[in-house]
Formats: sequence, C-alpha cells, structure tokens
Amino acid sequence: MYRCFDELDDAVVILDRDNTVVRLNRSFCETFGIGDDAARGMEIGDLIARHLAPFFEEGDSAGRMIEALRHREEVTHETHRMRTSTGEVRHFSFSCRVISGEPSAGERLARFRDVTPERDEAVRRAWEESARVGAESVFTAVGELVPYGFWVCGPDGNVLYLSASFLELVGRTIEECRRSGWPECIPLEDAAAVRSDWRRCLDTGCRWNRELRVPDPDGECRTILSRGAPIRDGDGQIVLWAGINLDITARKQAERHTAVRAAQQAAIADLGQFALAGAEPPELMNAVVRMVAERLGVDYAKVLRYLPEEDLFILEAAVGFGGVRVGTEKVNGGTDSQAGYTLLSHEPVIVEDFDAETRFQGPALLRNEGILSGISVIIQGDEAPYGVLGAHTRTLRRFTRDDINFVQAAANVLALGFKRKAAEEALSKSEEKFRQIAQRSFDMIYTCYHDRGITYMSPAVARILGYTPAELIGCRCRDYVSPLSLAAWEEGQKKMARGEPTEGLEVEFRRKDGTTAFVELNESPIVENGKVVGVQAVGRDVTERKQIDQLNRQAFDQIERNIEQFAVLGDHIRQPLQVILGMADLTDDPKTSAVIHDQVRRINEYIRQLDRGWVESREVRAFLRRHDRG
Repeated sequence: MYRCFDELDDAVVILDRDNTVVRLNRSFCETFGIGDDAARGMEIGDLIARHLAPFFEEGDSAGRMIEALRHREEVTHETHRMRTSTGEVRHFSFSCRVISGEPSAGERLARFRDVTPERDEAVRRAWEESARVGAESVFTAVGELVPYGFWVCGPDGNVLYLSASFLELVGRTIEECRRSGWPECIPLEDAAAVRSDWRRCLDTGCRWNRELRVPDPDGECRTILSRGAPIRDGDGQIVLWAGINLDITARKQAERHTAVRAAQQAAIADLGQFALAGAEPPELMNAVVRMVAERLGVDYAKVLRYLPEEDLFILEAAVGFGGVRVGTEKVNGGTDSQAGYTLLSHEPVIVEDFDAETRFQGPALLRNEGILSGISVIIQGDEAPYGVLGAHTRTLRRFTRDDINFVQAAANVLALGFKRKAAEEALSKSEEKFRQIAQRSFDMIYTCYHDRGITYMSPAVARILGYTPAELIGCRCRDYVSPLSLAAWEEGQKKMARGEPTEGLEVEFRRKDGTTAFVELNESPIVENGKVVGVQAVGRDVTERKQIDQLNRQAFDQIERNIEQFAVLGDHIRQPLQVILGMADLTDDPKTSAVIHDQVRRINEYIRQLDRGWVESREVRAFLRRHDRG
C-alpha cells in the first residue's frame, strides 16, 4: 500500500497510532536527505527535532509542528519557509490528516507540498497589479490608514508623496513641502539637529529614527516619533525612502506620569522608613515639606498645627516661604484660610486660582508670596485633626487626584510618625514607672525572652539569690532551677507556651553560695504577633515560710505523739495505782497504809496534770488543723 506514495511529488510521512514513523516516501527522503530505514520507528517529535528543525527558516515553526502532531491535531495547508537538502529555500504547505480506509485506518499522513511556484506567481501578480494601479494610489491608501503622516522620498530626500494627515500635521501643501523638503516643513524645537540627522541618513543609507518636538498652537509641545527606511533595488542601490510620523505625545506623557508617580511612591516609602526609625517630629515635618515640594514640583509646602481653643494654626515647618517664623507664624482658622476651610470640609481642598476663590479668603501667608494655586489635606491626630499639610505654587496649576493621593500619603506618614512618637513616649513613661516600682519592690521582678534570655532583673534578686542583676542578664532562668523543681518548672513553661498565666508556682532556685531558696512565681506570657516569645514574672522569697511550715509540721507531729503518750501513760499508771491502793488497804500497819495513800494521791495529781496536757494538746492540734497551709 505504501508504495503508491513513492509516486507522489509531495514529501509524505506515515505515522501509526502512537505517533511513530511507519514510512517515509521517496520524495521526503530526497527533499530533506533522510533515509527511510533510519526514520522508521522514531517518534515524530524526535524525527522533526533531530532531522527537520535545521531546515526551518522561522525559529518557532518546528516547535509548533511537533506540538500539533503530538496532540493528533488535524492541520490544513500551513505554510512554512524551509531549506531543502540542497540548501535551496522553498515554501512548503504542511497538512496532516487521519487515514480512514482499511487496512491503515487510524494511521495519519503528514504531507509537505512545495508551493513555491504558486506563491511566487501570486507575488508577481500583486506587483503587476500594484504597478497597474500606480504607486501613488497605493501610498495614498496606506497613508490614510496611518495618522500623523506617511511620507515617501527619492534617494536624495526629494518629496514624492505625503499623506493628507502629514500635510494636516504640518499645515503645509504638498507643493510647499516638495520645494523645501519634509523636515523643513515641520516647526521643530531643534530643527538644525533634526535636519543634520536626516542628511546623515541620506548620505549613509542608515535607518531614520528620531523623536521630534513640535510646538502646537496652544503653546504645548507634541512629541512625534518619525521613522523611515531606505528601499533598495536588486543592485542594492537606494531608490526610495519611506517612513511614518506617529504622534506619541500621550504615550510620553503617560511614561512621564508613571515615572513621577513611581518616584513619589518611592519617596513616600523612604519617608515611612524615616518615621519608623524614630525621627523626631520637627525632623519628620521638615523632611515631609521638602519631599512634597520636590516630588510635586511646587515652590511652597508647609505644615500647620491646629490650636482648637484659639481656632488658629501655628506654622511648624515650611519650604519656600521667605521672612516667616516657624513656631510663631499664625494663620486664622475657619473660612479665613485654606487650611481652616480644609478642616471644615473634612476633605482635601484644591485651589486653581486664589484670585477667583470664593469659598474662603487667602491668608496673608499665601497672599504675600503671590501664590495662585494650592492643595491642602488633613493631618489626622488620635482624637482630632493635628493640622494641615499644604503645597502651593505661584503659577496656575490644575492638581489631579493623583496629586491629592500623594500629598495625603505624606500627611498620613506624618500622622503615623506623630502617633508612633506619642506611643514611644507613653511606653517610655510606662517602662520608667515600671522600672521604678521594680527597683523598689521587695519581690524579684524579671523579664526573660526565649531567644535572648533574661533582659531585666530587679535588685531584689541580690537579697533572694545572692546574684547582682548584671550577673543574670542574658542567662536562662532554667539554669538556676534545682533538679527537684524541674518537673514543676517545665509544667509551668508548657502553660506559658499556650499563652496561659501561672500563679503560685513554687520553685527551688540555686543561690550563688550554693544553698537553695524557695521562690513563689506569678508569670505572664509575653506575646508578639500572636506568638509567645517570653515571660514576665514576679518572684517572692518564701524560703522562711517554707521553713516555718516545716517546723509547724514537726510540731504537729510532736503534738500527735504527745497526745498518744498522754493517753498511754494515764492508762498505764492508773492500773498499778489501783493495785497499790488495794495492797495498802490489806496491810496491818496503819502508818504504812497512810504513807501509801498519801503517795497515791500525789501520783493521781500528776495524772490529772497529764490529762489536762492531753486536752490542751488536742486543742492545739485542732487549731493547727484549722490554720494549716498545706
């Protein structure tokens, strides 16, 4: 079956269902110099990558073809420029379809058909038609599609064609431009340099590529991108120059706008870093007004602090204002100033022309400088506005929403800096108050972090453990815990890790002299960003209390033994006395009986004293039980 393909002039490759090469026909082998035996059994992607890819003139053609074949896509008449095995560049129409007839159903046929003659004939007919219609008609049709100018010149720069849009751009007729040349027709800012550059291109044959600055009737300048290239004949001689002029003013403005905004955002970021680094308010305000004036392109910037009791503003920082006194210069509030109106309106305020402003009066601070335009935003405070940040210029200017956002961002950095400074001062006062309390405290107060160890230790540690605070800074508390208390200590640390405070934790610590001290700890976790990073603790020396408790337990045990002994002694003495009294009553000697009775009475008195001691001991035991701490 496959032999019939050898009769075709098209280069054909047969693929099985697994994208494996089954057969190359004779034309394929001759065209691309690949043997059928060498290709059989190869995966189609490997065949193209190894053998065909070097023949493709377009860089990505081979990759696209491999992708289509591996995904079993059907391809119809896709044209590629390829070299043959003899080095000749030809145009091939590539197609791929599934074979439907038996016995090869499911296999695919990929075909490369040489369409170079057909393509050359189509190009030839197009050129003939172009010549028949006329070059100027073609130029006119193309020129009308290109706004702001399409031009064609002879090899010496003489004007052959100018589109209507070009003539409209320069405001000249084609006859005028032919007499003087197209660069001379355009009112240029740097005309001499442009004409010199154009002459250099004509002399050297290099491409023309230059941005032209063209003033318009409104006094603005437009940016025109002018590009051109030489057209050469078969001998390489320049026969024509063709080019276009594109108005890229909007694009250049957008680029400048983007660059300005990027610089402003970078400046805001730097300012934020300066504020977070702990800059003092006067330094931060001076940095803000300088940055706003520079990045907004204005001559004046100021910070006014509002005094609500007097409805006045005090000038606290300024750039550009001459003869004003920072810290004493005052500006009225309310509708007597732009700053006052900004607070009243609770939003940014823009003034395009102070001479035409009717919402409020211009304060002397601005009038004396001849300021015409300005923008002002609120600097927020904790509970009320801190004041106003303003930027001004002596020329008329329309401030945009982006300008408002920039100045407001600077004001927000100021507000952040003020709040941070206030927080730092409050924290400093709080820490100083805590330190004073801790320094005078009878208890041991310390702060310990997981990564830094002990960072603060109160002087009471010297009395309790014998160490100075300096000796313990940077150490770990665990290193001073007695082995007998490690289990209790670890349990307390587990609670800390869960964010739970610990109260009444008794830990035995090792003193500097080698003895031990019992310390009762109340601990609270230190949490940063939702994570426990350390502990703050108060430790009370309970060594003496522990000793007293031990003595109490010993006394209690002794009383228990005394009570038992009293009971035993009473029982053991009474029984022999009864025997002795019985023997005395049986004796015949009255004197001896009287002596024995007298001694028995004395002994009974001693027993009654023992009974009273037994009762008192029981009362003491009951008292201790009621007040026992353990």
